[in-house]
Amino acid sequence: MLGLLHTARGLFYAVDAYAAVSLLEPAVYNLIFFALGTLALPALTLGAVMMANARVLSETAYAADHDHLTGAPSRRAFFACAEREHGRARRHGSGLGLLLVDVDHFKRINDTYGHAVGDQVLRELVRHTQEVVRKIDYCARIGGEEFAVLLPDAGLDTAQAVAERLRAALDRSLDLGPSTPGIAYTVSIGVAMLEEGEAFTGLMARADQALYAAKEGGRNQVVCAPALPAAWREPSVSQA
Repeated sequence: MLGLLHTARGLFYAVDAYAAVSLLEPAVYNLIFFALGTLALPALTLGAVMMANARVLSETAYAADHDHLTGAPSRRAFFACAEREHGRARRHGSGLGLLLVDVDHFKRINDTYGHAVGDQVLRELVRHTQEVVRKIDYCARIGGEEFAVLLPDAGLDTAQAVAERLRAALDRSLDLGPSTPGIAYTVSIGVAMLEEGEAFTGLMARADQALYAAKEGGRNQVVCAPALPAAWREPSVSQA
């Protein structure tokens, strides 16, 4: 607006609509242009402050919802998303799957190669996970070397296929350079499907039990949690 104002002022004098002796002459037109220009400066200042404030708020919100190391959504963001998807699944009767992914022998990697290498493993895990899962899936770091992948609108076959594909993609070696041998790592995955009337805490607990079984069974494998007994389920929305 300030640019348009000065353009209009320049055109005004260029066409000799008003033959001023000086641009600072205290005539009516000069006073109007000067007043408008003066009023525009506080608006520009306020706009700059608002833009800077919006950027700070955006960066703060991103930092709160994302893990600083891997860039994956944080535990807080994951449970917010899980609450929304759980509610949608119960309303529409759609499937909802959950994968819990844990890096095998991660403490050994940190102790042997250092935490910097362990951090690289976690970053690489997130990158490859985002390449493997579906676009509608939601991968987050929920603590340490443990990650969760939420699978909206998924059946058991889809959840198992995604989990097996992810396990195979993460059975790899971390490349540290041409003169350094790669560091092999694998993951164990627990899979659980939301049952009718089940709370998300129950789904999370069953996926965690399946993950524990995968690690106890030799690691580098996928274990699917058994269906929830009907007596353990919460009343569904239609029954409440």
